[in-house]
Amino acid sequence: MKKFSIKKFLLFFCMLTCVFGLTACDTSNGTISSSTAKQEKKNQEVTEKEIQLKEWAVDMINYLDKNSSDKIISDAENAKGLDAVNGKEYVVNPDGMNVKTIEFYNSWNSTRDELGTLKEIKKDITIDVSTETGELCTISLEVVYSDRESCVFEFVIDDDFELVSGAINPKYTTAEKMNKALVNTLIGMGTVFVVLIFISFIISLLKYVNKLEAKGKKEDTTASQGVDNAIAQIVSNEEQEADDLELIAVITAAIAAYEGTSSDGLVVRSIRKVNNRRR
Repeated sequence: MKKFSIKKFLLFFCMLTCVFGLTACDTSNGTISSSTAKQEKKNQEVTEKEIQLKEWAVDMINYLDKNSSDKIISDAENAKGLDAVNGKEYVVNPDGMNVKTIEFYNSWNSTRDELGTLKEIKKDITIDVSTETGELCTISLEVVYSDRESCVFEFVIDDDFELVSGAINPKYTTAEKMNKALVNTLIGMGTVFVVLIFISFIISLLKYVNKLEAKGKKEDTTASQGVDNAIAQIVSNEEQEADDLELIAVITAAIAAYEGTSSDGLVVRSIRKVNNRRR
């Protein structure tokens, strides 16, 4: 009985496996991936326009090198794109100047003094088809300048063949990288030491704060003691006056009793101590 149950279970399991396998095969054969189709379309467009894309990139670099910063700024302000300057039609920026081109011009103007004059544009221009939505490809060129042996330009083009962004990436030698790292280290350490010295100076001033605080407390204590002494003296004088009044009252009563008269008419002007020592 147990063997028969196991056989039925294995048979049912095999049937389910076959059904799922057939279903999977049918789905893969009947479905077309839209992402694959879009990527293939990008590949075709880049292949068809490869020569025009490379031509635009080379002409852009030559334009930047041959014209001064003032001329480039003037062209940008007058919305004169590369097509208007060279009198040619390019596949990139077919509608002329755009905002991203102006941003790239600004980046070039801030970098050109570091590069020097153009010596060579290497022929191995690469175009990488993008897998990002909205982006078509990235054009990369390696250029040699008088002050920089290698500099890589990268132009990102969107699906409408508009310039999305441009980057200028000079390649630095190991010595230059070490020099920059050393400078950054010295700046960082110098900043730390300056801050530490400033903190030490602030801490050194705390002793004067303590002295001023102690002096203030001492002055407060002296003033408080003076007030206490004044109050004590006033109290002592008041007690002395009270004792004198009591003494005057007693003397007045004694005189009135001795003379047999009333004390109302008696007035004590002063009290003076008499020396009772006998010679």
